[in-house]
Amino acid sequence: MQLYKHLALATVLAASAFTSRAAFADAAADAAAAADSIVVFAKHTPDKPTDPVQVKFEKFTVTKATFDPKKIEGGKVTIEIDATSLKSGDDKRDAHLNTGDFLDTSKFPKIVVDIDKVKKKADKTFTAEATVKFRDVTKKYPVTFDVVDQKADSIRIKGESAFSRLDFKVGKDPKEPKSAPVQTDVVIKLQLNLKKT
Repeated sequence: MQLYKHLALATVLAASAFTSRAAFADAAADAAAAADSIVVFAKHTPDKPTDPVQVKFEKFTVTKATFDPKKIEGGKVTIEIDATSLKSGDDKRDAHLNTGDFLDTSKFPKIVVDIDKVKKKADKTFTAEATVKFRDVTKKYPVTFDVVDQKADSIRIKGESAFSRLDFKVGKDPKEPKSAPVQTDVVIKLQLNLKKT
């Protein structure tokens, strides 16, 4: 009888531990999914099985966010990205991306994105104009984003946009695949918590 009690207790403890680990894993996954992020997706020329390469900028700051969370139209946001904080999961590739062959981050360490002209498109979907400044180049892009959470003094947004890396003189022309093994078009995806400043 004592043996059965021990076995029952061990079973309960094991089940509890498994449930706790599963709950912790779920919570960690949810936290990771909700974390602020700015990631650029790029592909090789020709495509590789590991494509797209994900280049994540680990350091960025929302320096300005003026808007009414209840009425986002007309709001303005400025984001400063530390280009030197890029990580792609490969140290050798990261070192190359930082050189003059690509971003040249020692000379151009900062990317500035100004978002304005926000207009409502659908219930939680908005359009805006993004002005991007990098490598002594300024470009404007139409962008679309979704508001996935809304609070009294902040909103959480998710969006993505495609652009050409050549807009900012990053890398070489793909007409020469040997010297430009990266496709011209890249996609940037971001999710950010924007709190009024």
